[in-house]
Amino acid sequence: MALASTKATALALRKETTEGTLLLPSAATDFIPIQPDVSITPNIESLSNEEIRNSIGTSKPIQGLESPEASFSLYLKHSGVEGQAPNYGELLEACWGSTSVQATERTLTSSSTTTLLKLAAGGSDYARGKAVLIKDGTNGYSIRPVHSVSSNDLTLGFAVSVAPLTGVTCGKFVNYTPANSLHPSISVVRYNGAGHSIDAMAGGKVTEMGLEASAGELINASYSLVGTKYFFDPIEITSSNDDMDFNDGSDKNCSVAQKIYKTPHELASALQTAMNAVSSGITVSYSNTTGKFTIAKASGTLNLEWNTGTNTATTIGTKLGFSVAADDTGALSYLADNAQSYVAPYTVSYDAADPLIAKSNEVFLGDATDNVNFCAQSISFTFSNENTQVLCVGAETGVDANFFSGRSVTISITGRLDQYDANLINKYVNNSDCRLLYNFGEKSGGNWVAGKSGCLYIPSCVVSSFAVTDLDGIVGVEIELTGFVDSNGNGEVYLNFL
Repeated sequence: MALASTKATALALRKETTEGTLLLPSAATDFIPIQPDVSITPNIESLSNEEIRNSIGTSKPIQGLESPEASFSLYLKHSGVEGQAPNYGELLEACWGSTSVQATERTLTSSSTTTLLKLAAGGSDYARGKAVLIKDGTNGYSIRPVHSVSSNDLTLGFAVSVAPLTGVTCGKFVNYTPANSLHPSISVVRYNGAGHSIDAMAGGKVTEMGLEASAGELINASYSLVGTKYFFDPIEITSSNDDMDFNDGSDKNCSVAQKIYKTPHELASALQTAMNAVSSGITVSYSNTTGKFTIAKASGTLNLEWNTGTNTATTIGTKLGFSVAADDTGALSYLADNAQSYVAPYTVSYDAADPLIAKSNEVFLGDATDNVNFCAQSISFTFSNENTQVLCVGAETGVDANFFSGRSVTISITGRLDQYDANLINKYVNNSDCRLLYNFGEKSGGNWVAGKSGCLYIPSCVVSSFAVTDLDGIVGVEIELTGFVDSNGNGEVYLNFL
């Protein structure tokens, strides 16, 4: 029995072109730095078979819908490059639904205030929820979300301390905005134990993202996904390797369908069917012990024409593990020369930035003028998409696609309650609107660092629960906020990397 350490596991993500069509990694940058909790499960429904077979026992259950799931955690971090998405950006896009990049720094002209930035040009680059890194040392390179835009004037979600001067630049951003439809799907591919096995899921939709930030700890994010197809040790067949030339007494050729086969056994079955469509008595099998394919014929003649057939340029032989420099002749059974390889096809390349720690962060809560950092001990954010399956009798797994029919956003905060502060309880009692801004990242010399910082902005929420509590001898408060879509249909949560 070959054992392998899960610490040698690698996970790759790719945004799909066609939902449910698996994409294997095509570059070293498709991989993300996972934690030990990664999981991919097939989740095939077991249907009760009610046939009575002259026995009080049950009949064989039948497999129904296939609804694979994946989950894993990632530390929150920027890419390290301003205006460049982190290498897990496709995952965030699949969760939020929409993304945009501001690659041009805009500059302030005269007459900006603490709540209004006046750009010299480029106001159309911005919209509600997109953020600026105001590169003004007086304000510590403030991170602020845009609440509304009028021409080249940006109204901020929260005020800065001092009005920035002419010539100050506003940085670059990568923004994720909630969408109501057309969320992209992603392929999730896990390479287990440096070549031990591969499992994968196609059609992945992010049903939940959670963010946990506790003072002095690494900021962690968790993701849950649901898909449409599950694969184990998949093998990809393309137009460059789908042909089989052989001789069973006369030259024959056939081909298999171009696709990613869900298991080696599925490919063996497809090749056996294709060969017997032009011949007979041929078996193709895959060994669960050796990882090798065998092609055999019960009697007669069987030569495998890897090198002399009419389709040698597109032979399937290499994919099966056979050496194709020469034909295999003179026998009725042929074992592949090489076992299947399940090693990741690239040496993984991750973003250079380090995971972020919840210290020197900022939490602003209340109204636009409430720009005093709230002393939070912990923040828990949950973004949930309500998934609905599109069922289809013609779909291979019974599930044709997934789409989102609802969305919810909640935030729980535990923090110190300052004396005389009755703002939050007042908003709770009166169901008053409030805003939340959580700025995260690294600072240098008191300034937020471009390429290593970001923010989470919730422009419309209510205090849905409030409780005074004991925080290790300090009077504290536990609150829960619920984000909502405002009367104009504007989204309730935005994420930015700056």
